[in-house]
Amino acid sequence: MTNLNRITILGNTGKDQPKHSATANGKQVTRLTIATNKRYKDAASGDWTTEPIWHKVAVWGDSAAYASRIQPGSLVFLEGEITYRDYEREIETPEGPVKVMWPVAEIVVSTISVTHSKAAQKGEAA
Repeated sequence: MTNLNRITILGNTGKDQPKHSATANGKQVTRLTIATNKRYKDAASGDWTTEPIWHKVAVWGDSAAYASRIQPGSLVFLEGEITYRDYEREIETPEGPVKVMWPVAEIVVSTISVTHSKAAQKGEAA
């Protein structure tokens, strides 16, 4: 039996501009956040509630330049895989700063496209 690590998301980009950079060896990467909505009926009140779920996204290689130009609030469709990594982070404690390994879950994108942008919605040039 084979395994599959695949995710498909249709959601809106966050309010911050995508962060575009390059690694030490020159590989391009753009990082952004995508919100999808979870809708459920509140058990206590019986009212429908919508809760945003935020996803960290990394776009590598040739698609990174395209992703860096996506406007905040744009509706995007993406496909990729979920990855997990750790990085060293310094946190403050009562005894002073301590370095800890910090876990990160993110989606590494294989394809991304804008289906609707804020600029197009306002009638502006994109």
